[in-house]
Formats: sequence, structure tokens, C-alpha cells
Amino acid sequence: MTILLVTVTPAEGQAEAMGRYMQGVQPILLAAGGAPFKRVRVTDTVAGTAGTTMAMMMDFDTPEAITEAFASDAYQALIPDRDTAFSNLEILITEPIE
Repeated sequence: MTILLVTVTPAEGQAEAMGRYMQGVQPILLAAGGAPFKRVRVTDTVAGTAGTTMAMMMDFDTPEAITEAFASDAYQALIPDRDTAFSNLEILITEPIE
């Protein structure tokens, strides 16, 4: 199993771009076999200064499925909204530690 982990901080005043991005990216990830299992809002920081305010985790069968989804033409068309919508964004491919 491979887990997609996305952490974001929305850019101030860019709710429309964020809405378009979120609406567009979800079907792409689901079509790639992603199984959403958790979206969370950060409510407090114990240590660190990353400024992350939201995170999402999604299961995939393979890392290639994630890579292909983000390389797709449909996702590439969302990049301008992504870059406008978030002041901080990390898209990470992870795996469980056994």
C-alpha cells in the first residue's frame, strides 16, 4: 500500500482558486484508484513553524498510480489554480513503516 499525504496552507483571499482546484483534483485521484480515508484541519501546533492548516491522506495500490495521476493532462491543467490557492503545499508519496 502507498499513501498520498498532502499538506496545505491556503493563500489568503484565494478561496475561488482553492475551490476549483479541490473540485478538479478529487476526481483525478479517485479515477487513479485512490481511496480517500481522512481529511483533517490543524487546530494547534505543538512544535514547528510550517504553518500547515489542512492535510489529506489517501490510499493507493502503487506509487506509480499517484505519479501518473499528477502527470496527467487533467492535473496539469489545475496547476495554475493550485499555485494560486496555496501559500504552502506539499504532495508526498509515502508508505507505512513496518
